[in-house]
Amino acid sequence: MDEFATVDVSRGNPPPEKLQALFSDPEQVRVQALPCSLEGMSSKAVHFPAGVRTNPHVHTNGQHLIVTEGIGVVGDESGVHVVRAGDVISNPPGAWHWHGAVPTQSMTHVTVEEPGLDLDVERGDYDEVYTDDLGT
Repeated sequence: MDEFATVDVSRGNPPPEKLQALFSDPEQVRVQALPCSLEGMSSKAVHFPAGVRTNPHVHTNGQHLIVTEGIGVVGDESGVHVVRAGDVISNPPGAWHWHGAVPTQSMTHVTVEEPGLDLDVERGDYDEVYTDDLGT
């Protein structure tokens, strides 16, 4: 039988302990578990307040992001990409990246992925490219 849910930041919770290190400000992030009937995969809605993002990381099995609200940013080895509601980002297995809200607006995305997260990666240009004018 199909399962349904509505993305709603008020239904979110702080990230679980094992994901705290993923976020630049985990106390501000809200994570909502979503139904996912795909074998071995999970789905969550993640709400990033303005100025909050993930730290650089790698998903060993890849990650699929669907931006549902706001303006966000995705950084990868080819640069920084501003994303908006309706955009879909498919991160291949093992690819370095980071993502979150721009400095001035919040962003919510849905993620679909298999388990497998590695935070022990280089920071790359993470600290230099996140500027106050991103998304304007």
